[in-house]
Amino acid sequence: MKHLLSISLLLASMSAAADVAFDAPGALNPIIPGYFADPTIKKFGDTYYVYATTDGSGAGFGPAQLWQSKDLQNWTLMPMNWPDSHWIWAPDVMQNANDGKYYYVYCQPCKIHVGVGDTPRGPWKNILGESEAVLVPDRFVKNAITLDGQTFVDDDGSIYMYWGTWGIYDGFGCGAGKLTPDMKGFTETRLIPNTEATDFFEAPFVLKRNGKYYFMYSSGSCHDHTYRVQYATSDKPLGPYKYQGCILETNTDGTIHGPGHHSVLQEGNDYYIVYHRHDNPHSNRGFHRQICIDKLEFDKKGRIRPVNASHAGVSFPTKSSVTSRNLAAGKSVRASSFYDENFKPEYAVDDNNGTLWRPAGMGQEWIEIDLGKSEPIRTIWTQWEYGTQFYQYLIETSDNGKDWTVFADKRDNRLAGSPMVDFGDTRARYIRITSTGGEKRGFNGALWNVKVFDGIEDSAPQQWIGLNGMDWNGTEWRNNLGQLGGSFRLLQGHVESKRIDGHDAIVLSPGTKLVYESALIDPKKPHTLSALSFDGKEWRAADLGKCISDGRLTIESGQSPLTLTNLRYYNWELTDSEKRFDSTNPLRRNPVAERQNLGTVVEINADAFNPGDTVGYIPNTALTGGYFEAVEKPAIVEEIKGKKAFRFDGDTFFRSSFPLPATIRDNTPYTLEAVILNPEIAENECYADFTSSHDELEKIMGVNGTEPRCGMMNHYGWYEDAGWQDVKDLAGEWQTIRVCFDGRIERVYINGKLVSEKDIQLLVKPSQFVTLGRNAENEWPFTGYIHSLRLSDEIMDN
Repeated sequence: MKHLLSISLLLASMSAAADVAFDAPGALNPIIPGYFADPTIKKFGDTYYVYATTDGSGAGFGPAQLWQSKDLQNWTLMPMNWPDSHWIWAPDVMQNANDGKYYYVYCQPCKIHVGVGDTPRGPWKNILGESEAVLVPDRFVKNAITLDGQTFVDDDGSIYMYWGTWGIYDGFGCGAGKLTPDMKGFTETRLIPNTEATDFFEAPFVLKRNGKYYFMYSSGSCHDHTYRVQYATSDKPLGPYKYQGCILETNTDGTIHGPGHHSVLQEGNDYYIVYHRHDNPHSNRGFHRQICIDKLEFDKKGRIRPVNASHAGVSFPTKSSVTSRNLAAGKSVRASSFYDENFKPEYAVDDNNGTLWRPAGMGQEWIEIDLGKSEPIRTIWTQWEYGTQFYQYLIETSDNGKDWTVFADKRDNRLAGSPMVDFGDTRARYIRITSTGGEKRGFNGALWNVKVFDGIEDSAPQQWIGLNGMDWNGTEWRNNLGQLGGSFRLLQGHVESKRIDGHDAIVLSPGTKLVYESALIDPKKPHTLSALSFDGKEWRAADLGKCISDGRLTIESGQSPLTLTNLRYYNWELTDSEKRFDSTNPLRRNPVAERQNLGTVVEINADAFNPGDTVGYIPNTALTGGYFEAVEKPAIVEEIKGKKAFRFDGDTFFRSSFPLPATIRDNTPYTLEAVILNPEIAENECYADFTSSHDELEKIMGVNGTEPRCGMMNHYGWYEDAGWQDVKDLAGEWQTIRVCFDGRIERVYINGKLVSEKDIQLLVKPSQFVTLGRNAENEWPFTGYIHSLRLSDEIMDN
């Protein structure tokens, strides 16, 4: 580790042919710290943009975002206003020379939408009007399943679009068409069949070089090692094409696993392929993908050479936007815990976006960096595991490792982003970062990288200040939605918070003065400052032209009250369309996840009843209280093989009078314990469904069936579900079922035997009720006996 600097310099000069290990310090692939897939890379002006599917969140569930960089090395995650759909897959953006505007293409299963905006960031609006108006419906071209739309602009300005998935069937392939100049329709279309593009599965991408059209695409399954990139060529943009071969695939040791769904960046005469691959260690079903870049080269005959997919990556001659030393790189660390050897603490300081420190627990976890000696510290970047959700944390510094001073207090932070940037001015040897909570349960404070700089590194375009009325705490206006943190102090007068005409606002009484101080506030540097004020009738853009000065923002109410909300300060200049968008859209403020565990939240036991009892109500004896009520017919209590139990005959089922508490949300750890007897085990039988929602990965459902994929646990994830082929041997016998999920690994035990163990991720939504005897959709009736059942919001000891 102490030789990190020399290793990093060596990596920068190495070719992909002389690759390094995936966890080598300073490795340049992946280029982005996070889970993103299906990347489209574009350069507009002097700025690079990567548009991608947000991964690690189920089946590509938003939010809309992009990554922006000036140097292809340091990337900033930036939110966008659209799409606002559930799925946001495989985005592409292009600039139309006909009108100079930018067009955003994305898909849901199985349709393509197009938006228009004035900048590569938006704000976007669907070109056809309604937000989810469809430009390319499914099978718009016969035998082309609509997905993964990509545009190509020919030398004459003509715009083409290509799309498709599951093109492997006989007669199927990729849809393609020439767009009208306004991008709202097509002048011609064609199916590029899989007889031309061999094994075409999805993700088409077209480029033109020396008069030849290269039709590139992905084959195999995106879930495993078979995913790869192949290509065909033609002298016409719509073909016919001739297959040429495979150019990118899984490497021999499997650490570059399932590479595909790519785009291409041209810089002068050089070409680079930008693609996703599966994380290391590989997550279940490959839905935690990461973005990489490698050189794309051609031989003298114009054929694409096989890509040397690498961990070393590509060193670009661009000038780095970061000018200071990363003092943390390669330094010694210690932490409160770490999950296992795949997620060691030193991975947080190795300057490698493919390695992650993951704490073992879900509570307040910390990591401590020893710089070796006292150093000046001006900026700290933290790159949390999920940049699209906010984390709450505290950064402290110390010279002796015993006496600590606060560097940045983000324990009330509500801003998501990557990197999170905190500024200060101190000297210290030790830095300690403590994760205290965040937006979602079950996502501990895992870190890709911590970067500590001895200079001010403020090049990342971000929202430095963001406040509305909910940030007033009675004494100060807390900057909980801004990177700079801190607060407006009340120097004189009186402030109160109010809900006015749909906005949470603060009202400054006459003569009131609020001041925000930060050395970073500089009116001479690019910035945008805005807010909304209420004039008694409507909200308008506030006049804040005179409130900014060196190191200070001052808000004064004068002789009349001043009502404000949505105060924003950016460290870059917004365009007029972005300013208009801000003026009509409030700051997005998501709630904080519940931090405290309750323990057992659902518990029933037949021992509280007598054999022969007819039971229409079953009490929930957990502290959360409530009861289960029979919906159609009650249960009869019987004693069978030495245990009392509630009998379910298929028509019997119960629904709870209570919702699950907020501790059973998102990816929360849990323990499920059940003692059941099933006389005849059918394919699917549900003894308890703890969730009333029914989208993918939103279920926690106890099942006792012979279905091999989901016969024991069902999350509506299929890859995340668990079955057991030997369960049929337990028909008529008591089964003690225990399911333990720690936020990463779920283990299923039957009568003490481990029958399933896999890494999964859940997206549990607020649940209105619990169902016993079938699932929430009134399907999969259970015909058997339940002796006891318990659900806890933590890992419970045996």
